[in-house]
Amino acid sequence: MNKQATATAKKTPSTTHLLHHGENPHQAARVALDGSSSDPLAVGCFTTEKGEHLSDALPNMSWVTLSDLSRGVDALVRVAAAFEVNTGKVPYIAILLQHGNACGAAFGHTEDVLHHAIESNYRGSFASFLVTNVPLTQQVSLCLRQWMPARRPFSAIAAPKIDPKTAGFFARKSGNCHLFANPALGSVGVKSLPVSENVAGIRGATLSQSPNTYIPSFPAEWDKQLIEDMCLAWGICASSTSNSITVVNNRKLVANAVGQPCRTGACELALHQADKAGHAANLKGAAVASDSFFAFADGIDMLARKKVKAIFATHGSMYDREVAEHAKQFDTIFHTVPDREARVFAGH
Repeated sequence: MNKQATATAKKTPSTTHLLHHGENPHQAARVALDGSSSDPLAVGCFTTEKGEHLSDALPNMSWVTLSDLSRGVDALVRVAAAFEVNTGKVPYIAILLQHGNACGAAFGHTEDVLHHAIESNYRGSFASFLVTNVPLTQQVSLCLRQWMPARRPFSAIAAPKIDPKTAGFFARKSGNCHLFANPALGSVGVKSLPVSENVAGIRGATLSQSPNTYIPSFPAEWDKQLIEDMCLAWGICASSTSNSITVVNNRKLVANAVGQPCRTGACELALHQADKAGHAANLKGAAVASDSFFAFADGIDMLARKKVKAIFATHGSMYDREVAEHAKQFDTIFHTVPDREARVFAGH
């Protein structure tokens, strides 16, 4: 039924729908669904858990719900693509978002990734948006409901399949837990990277640019766990708001410090997040990703002193040589690629 509904969604003419409210409750909002899009992950290709077209549920949704869906899909795709390029296969992935940025994430080979994503940031998981490539069967949904205590419901869930009988598991006392289903989430990877132009409205103008499809290839001499952890770290970082520093260890997100005015501030915030979440010990041996270059060595210094295993970043600063020389003082791997080719963050 979901596949049929998805196919129908692709053929639906472009239509405009009113939303429940905008980014804030006092703002009016609407969405125009592009019925001509051939992208299987386009918003209009999602259905409700019952297989109904998304347009029927739009009057109960907000601007943030749909923007989180889009940002979450982007994060899932970039993480999956990194795994496909570097390991040849895509594991189960679970990502929790708050206002477009990942606050919890995990990967693995069983549905336990849903539990691990919640554990990675238990406080941040409250009212978060879960995006995953794990099909939510009745059994998996029951487990997920047990992992997510009653006082910490999700705001929305997007998965390849959601058993319609499980909708009650995610009910909230106030508001809705929106459930989005799309079989295409179950096979995300390199082929799922965006192909259409990225378009954004600004005051009195519209900006458009070609999609950013860069995927890193990590050194073959890195050990398996480091490569896998870095796939999650890079994918989360690449889909977050710049400046960002993302830390992953043992298949779980340790910290995702986003939207900082400088990279040093992002490093400080990442260490603070790890400490407040009780994950300070997981900094040792962690994989760290930066969405761009380190302009100065101070950020590298504070991360390396916590004994992170590797830092992935770009180079392109006038101080690249000084930063790289400073990094050599530590056992931490400092691996960079050209900024002109590899810089990726939300909206770019």
